[in-house]
Amino acid sequence: MILKNDKKVCDVPPEVLVPAGDLDALIGAIKGGADAVYFGVTDLNARKGAKNFSMEDLEDTIDMLHSHGVKAFLALNIPIKQKELQHALDVVDKAYSFGIDAIILQDLGLLRILHETYPDLALHASTQMTVHSMKGVDFIANEGAVRVIVSRELTVKEITDIVEHSDTEIEIFVHGALCYSYSGKCLFSSFMSDRSANRGACAQPCRRPYNFVVNGRNVKVKGMGRFPISCAELCTLSELDEIVGTGLRSLKIEGRMKKPEYVTESASVYKRVVEEICNGENPEEAEIVALEKDLAQLFYRGFTKGFVLGERDVVHSKYSSSYGVYLGKIKDIETFKYTTSLTLTLKEDVRVKDGVGIHTKSGVLGSAINKLLDVNENEIETAKKGEKVIIEISSKTGKAVARGNEVYLTTDQVLLETLRRTKAKGLPVSLEVTAEVGERLKVRMTSGEISVEVIDDFEVQEAQKAPTSKEQIVSAMEKLGDTSFSASSVDMKINGNIFIPIGVLSGARRVAAEKLLEKILAQYRKGEKHPQLLDISHFCTEGQCGNTVSRKKKQTPLLSVEVKNAGTLFEAVDMGADVVYLPIRKFHDLVSEEYAGKLGDARDKTEIVLMAPRISHEAELTELLPLMEKAKDDGFRIACYTLGQVELAKELGVPFVVQKEFNTFNSYTADEFYRAGAYRVTLSTELNLDEISDACDDISCRGKEHQLEIVVHGRELMLITEHDLLKPLLDQGSATESSEVLLVDSKSVEYPVKRVDERTLIYDCKVLDMLDKIDELKTCGADIMRLDLSLYGKRDVKEITSAYRRVLDGKPAELRPRRGVEFSRGHYYKGI
Repeated sequence: MILKNDKKVCDVPPEVLVPAGDLDALIGAIKGGADAVYFGVTDLNARKGAKNFSMEDLEDTIDMLHSHGVKAFLALNIPIKQKELQHALDVVDKAYSFGIDAIILQDLGLLRILHETYPDLALHASTQMTVHSMKGVDFIANEGAVRVIVSRELTVKEITDIVEHSDTEIEIFVHGALCYSYSGKCLFSSFMSDRSANRGACAQPCRRPYNFVVNGRNVKVKGMGRFPISCAELCTLSELDEIVGTGLRSLKIEGRMKKPEYVTESASVYKRVVEEICNGENPEEAEIVALEKDLAQLFYRGFTKGFVLGERDVVHSKYSSSYGVYLGKIKDIETFKYTTSLTLTLKEDVRVKDGVGIHTKSGVLGSAINKLLDVNENEIETAKKGEKVIIEISSKTGKAVARGNEVYLTTDQVLLETLRRTKAKGLPVSLEVTAEVGERLKVRMTSGEISVEVIDDFEVQEAQKAPTSKEQIVSAMEKLGDTSFSASSVDMKINGNIFIPIGVLSGARRVAAEKLLEKILAQYRKGEKHPQLLDISHFCTEGQCGNTVSRKKKQTPLLSVEVKNAGTLFEAVDMGADVVYLPIRKFHDLVSEEYAGKLGDARDKTEIVLMAPRISHEAELTELLPLMEKAKDDGFRIACYTLGQVELAKELGVPFVVQKEFNTFNSYTADEFYRAGAYRVTLSTELNLDEISDACDDISCRGKEHQLEIVVHGRELMLITEHDLLKPLLDQGSATESSEVLLVDSKSVEYPVKRVDERTLIYDCKVLDMLDKIDELKTCGADIMRLDLSLYGKRDVKEITSAYRRVLDGKPAELRPRRGVEFSRGHYYKGI
């Protein structure tokens, strides 16, 4: 155990896990000393914008990492459509045969299939699964995951509690870009531009400029820039000992779309600081500041310690793109025909050819430093922090520059060149040379528990003149630069006054290295299993197998309605809803004396389901428990949004509904929730009609007690975030809790914003409306059609529920036009 100021820091140093979006970044990760690397292949991963690796690259990629003693993790962290499942299995089967160390997954159905098919393969639950409680970790561990990458919104204390109460490995992000939303809960990009963040194609709407409209009036927020929902870059170096001290297994760096130099430096920096912490050392503040500066010169849009270290305001609203390290303000400008000269006092060292970004009214403009002059206008190559200098940049950029503009150092050429020249770290090996006159030369090479011996054809000779020295033998053995190894020691067993040609020594060493590498890689190899989806059975309740239920049902689907309070619940019941969803926090209102006369009648004809909160950290789950117990005792069912809630409902034996936020894309994911105790699963709203039909058709053992639901009307929730976006408006008196707040983009598109328990919810600008397409929707095989009317009052709930009830019953109905409301078909006719 390692102690620091009488405090446990770590028993075993956590691994440093870094990204690789292409081969150069992969090499960069090895250079940086990463313990493990995660990467994607084809388009089945959450970074489609990265180059990624092809299936043809996969074996070489895994071999390269293993040859340097680095673990290889395959990111397959997206929800999988029904028709993609076989392809996903084929990808994993190849990766498994090549010796992949772990698969990172978001899709629960695929996770279960892989756990049963490859019991010896490590499965990691992606942060896209939005696990943020001990109960959530328990659930996913029971499904077969050996590691969980928990949500970025967890604090050190929460992580410590999870680690202390679970045998499951825990991993968190410690550096890189932050998602504004809880990962796995964001549909903003999907509904704005048909590019799904869940599927790795995020268009980054959070990085765009927005302004606020409150109750119809434009509002400026004091101190807030143009990018109110753009997060700063996560950087936890300054308090990394707090994170390491939790006992977690892995520290993850984001950046599969970033440059190789970024990967090398971030790996190297975090590895270095982790080792210092676990050696009981306390990194000096000056060291941390210097390391942060190097990281900032590779990618920077402001740093935040993140929710993990207690920061609540993680946005950096001034700029949304990388802008480097502050260099100074322009004090004077001279414009010439081909160049522009800027005078400033430096806040950092600079060199000719470094890159700068100048923050002008036109935005951030970049240029290289073409010349560097001192105050006497003498040309110099470098200048130090604190010196007054003249920087010459291109005249094209110079035209938009003004006095007072801030200048930032965006590219440090020396740092880049240093990182590029860094050599990949070799896997340490020990060598042993046995040489006896008259006997054949022997070379043994060992890495860990693996060892090979080469007996060369050359018989060691007695030296006639100059004997071969130990220094010559060591030198010949240590020359492993053309391999993935580095010599940690060279031992010799020499008998006699020997002579061995250097070429013979080099040849024996080369053969030993080849054999050792072959043996190392062979230990990872496994046989392909060629799993076929058709051979993988679905979950069936006892006695139900063989009772195939046709998915093209003739009976009318049920109508469910999601409402915001008890008053609107009874309007939905009166208008013919078969199922009504009500927030569980309104449960006490529902069972109060005010509705005592109505509730019994409503329950006789309508199923009432109580919805848990959208997010439940462990403390919130504890508060939720008595409500769920009371709901169970009173015969109500629960709708779950998180895996922690699912685990809690499972333990209590409460029948539950799985909400659409779980991104259920296929029948096998639905199966896993049925297995856990769900009686109804709501499919993802990112699926189109054909994809919904594919999922419905594939469940052959689903009876009346296992239903599939789809959403056909309502305003989609784009994201939920731990960041309290509206707090500045409330603090300055520009809004109240009851105000109508809109986030408005540069094209005047309006997104409603709500505040719940200091969290922020942002909704779509359009409202899904499928009233005139109900007959078409009936053919997809879903059992229930849901109306999300959680933002509506009594009048709208009554009208919309009545219209859908009539259409489902085969009667004509229309909805009155709503001023200022734009309707859409969602993804039903396009998908993502």
